[in-house]
Amino acid sequence: MSAFHIHIDALNISPAFEEYLTKELRFWRSDFSGSPDSANAFFPVNHFTHKPETSRDFRTAFDRLLTYVKTEDAMKGYIEGEFIAVQKHIEEKPFDSSVSAPFKLNRTRLAPGTFRESEVHITLNKDRSSPALIRSLVDIGLFSAYIPKPYGTAQIFTAQGSRTHVQSIVQSLSTYLDNAGGAFDCNLKEERIADWWVSEPNLQLPPVIGSIEWAAQ
Repeated sequence: MSAFHIHIDALNISPAFEEYLTKELRFWRSDFSGSPDSANAFFPVNHFTHKPETSRDFRTAFDRLLTYVKTEDAMKGYIEGEFIAVQKHIEEKPFDSSVSAPFKLNRTRLAPGTFRESEVHITLNKDRSSPALIRSLVDIGLFSAYIPKPYGTAQIFTAQGSRTHVQSIVQSLSTYLDNAGGAFDCNLKEERIADWWVSEPNLQLPPVIGSIEWAAQ
């Protein structure tokens, strides 16, 4: 399994660039299929993915992308190169409503010209997982979107921000999912930014963690 991912997150993309991505660089479309709250959705219209096998492959592919987008009118949006720092499968068991959520997130906007440092993803089976667990993850402050999977529809919960903020919640989320249960086909990942590119300085990026309200122990 690749430890690196590269994603194209574009509001619009030229046909020539899409052809270059899919035919020359082995990207594939991995578009999202909506969000439970369309008024609070942050997923891109066009989403492409590539999983380089080695750090050298990652660097080569990312540099080829930069060369293309800096010389052609290729896309509006951003490119993110990620290293998978944490990956864990969550075991399936019934939901326990007595387990309290460990924190609540408050969001903020990134300053123009900056980019997030890391993010945490929770991916689970939307239709098999406990609705109560899903509500609790929303209440925590994670935002989510749907994406097709071989088993049906996955719901992906995300929080982005500084490495300090993300690292401080990854273990707590892992422990909460383990103890609360209710998640099926569930994986947790921390994906740290290795490189990035934004098409314009004032492009509005997804919100990040501004502060964390920890639950009383």
